Amino acid sequence: MSRIIGGFCLAILTLVLGCSSNALSPEDEIRQFIETGVQAAEDRNSSDLAELIASGYQDEKGYDKKQLEKISRLYFFRHKNIYLLTKIDEIDFVSANEARVTLHVAMAGSAISDTSLLSSLRARIYKFELQLIKDEEWLLHEADWQPASAGDMQSID
Repeated sequence: MSRIIGGFCLAILTLVLGCSSNALSPEDEIRQFIETGVQAAEDRNSSDLAELIASGYQDEKGYDKKQLEKISRLYFFRHKNIYLLTKIDEIDFVSANEARVTLHVAMAGSAISDTSLLSSLRARIYKFELQLIKDEEWLLHEADWQPASAGDMQSID
């Protein structure tokens, strides 16, 4: 019996280690980082979202990490359901520990099954320019965003 349990534990350990970020390419790590952020936002989990932001975060709008945390909590309080659809336009590695990401995000209160529904769902669409830094994990260091159009999301389908 202990051999079965030991074998099971070894299989789980192998699976976990095989799925770790060390096995991913840097681009895949960033895609996973974005997906983690999407999941945290859709789950309305401001603490999980805050873990993705570097302590030295600062942006052109003057926000720091604490202000972003407050904004996210307020947004989650005001919106019962949050659904996101993302389109990563570009991932550019400045160095091994710094990357710039351009992406579009559609936000709605209902599930977004495809981009043709964006206007009927009254989705808000934004273009984000992110600067990520990597210590042990990727973290958001700086961001800029502006409204975008449904046309910017069309190539997702």
